[in-house]
Amino acid sequence: MQVAIAIAVIVVVAAAAWLIVRIRSPRPEFPPLPTAPDDPLLLAAMARARASRGEFLGRLRKPREHALVKLHFVSNSQEVEHLWAEVLRVISDAELEVRLVTPPVTHTGHLDRVYCCQFDDIEDWQVLDADGTVHGGFTQRAMFAIARRDGVTLPPELLAQERAYRQQ
Repeated sequence: MQVAIAIAVIVVVAAAAWLIVRIRSPRPEFPPLPTAPDDPLLLAAMARARASRGEFLGRLRKPREHALVKLHFVSNSQEVEHLWAEVLRVISDAELEVRLVTPPVTHTGHLDRVYCCQFDDIEDWQVLDADGTVHGGFTQRAMFAIARRDGVTLPPELLAQERAYRQQ
């Protein structure tokens, strides 16, 4: 009888620990859209984002609501991740102070969420104007197109995000 009680206590404690970890673990609002890193639409979007960094820098210097960058991030486990970060300030034409919005999945231990990034680390950018128009977001748009091409139905929240992008 005592063994059964001990086993039940262990199961309850393990389930509670799992639930606490699950609730406290940072997760994106939506799972990543499945895309191959060498998909031509994604590669073209990244090239377009790189080619328009001058436009991005110009938009950063104008009044705006919000600005994000997508960073090429190498975690301490040497895994490459692609993380969105909020632009806090322009340090120079080559460097930004940012706050990670997307938590890295493969990084372990402490990681400062606020740090400086180089323009060379930026894979994509997007700026939200005061009128609600989103400029940039090339990889996000490509992922929407890839999802449609591959028969994935986008949730209504992502469809609403897509409508905010400036048509280019």
